[in-house]
Amino acid sequence: MTDADLFLGRVISDGGRVTLALSSREIWVIEKKLCERSQPTTQQDIADNLGVPFAAAKFLCHRQGNPRNKAFMRIYLQIPIHGTQYQSSQIRRKQAAKPQAHAELTTLKIFKKMGCDVVPDLLAYQERKQGEDSIVPGGYITYVVWDKVPGEPLSADEFWELDLESCKAIRDKFPEFFSIRKLKKYGYLPRMPTKSKIIFDKATRDMHFSGFSRAGHTDTNEEWHDKYWVLFDLAEPPPETD
Repeated sequence: MTDADLFLGRVISDGGRVTLALSSREIWVIEKKLCERSQPTTQQDIADNLGVPFAAAKFLCHRQGNPRNKAFMRIYLQIPIHGTQYQSSQIRRKQAAKPQAHAELTTLKIFKKMGCDVVPDLLAYQERKQGEDSIVPGGYITYVVWDKVPGEPLSADEFWELDLESCKAIRDKFPEFFSIRKLKKYGYLPRMPTKSKIIFDKATRDMHFSGFSRAGHTDTNEEWHDKYWVLFDLAEPPPETD
């Protein structure tokens, strides 16, 4: 992605403030942008009902006045149809769409409503219209804020370099937190599960699951199966036999 393809830097920068006022007015301070991706579409894609083009960026942030308690914010921003980004604001305004149902907000709202305690807590969200001087005047912009839980995502290199006792501690916890009594109970999983979706606190051995920007439904009645060790890259698949 080139600098020209980065849209969220035009909306908010490091040190910027975002005021969200869905249930109560809160000001969130942006510390730094962590990543950004875009999903462009063409006129033909729109005609084929393939969705509204958007960019999404993830930020590290905190509530104003409480810098020690970190959180993450993702901003979803409608962007112009490919090839129209440099056309007049009048043309871009005609593309304005209502807020789209992004999987991340949908799943975090469900987890919060049902009291799921193995995913980061949804702290705030809001769906708005872009201003008249924005990239798509009147287009949608959605803010999602969730807690930064203790621990760090597991990395491939780190996990396989751990001593046997530490690996065993993680594997022992995984079925307990993943089972139909915990994560699977609520019907959603990360669509591309890897060990990086597991946040493990070495001090307390507590575990959370993250990465729901691409989430999918799962069978809530399915019992534990050893395939989930492999799916989350916590074990090697068995060798194939003839």
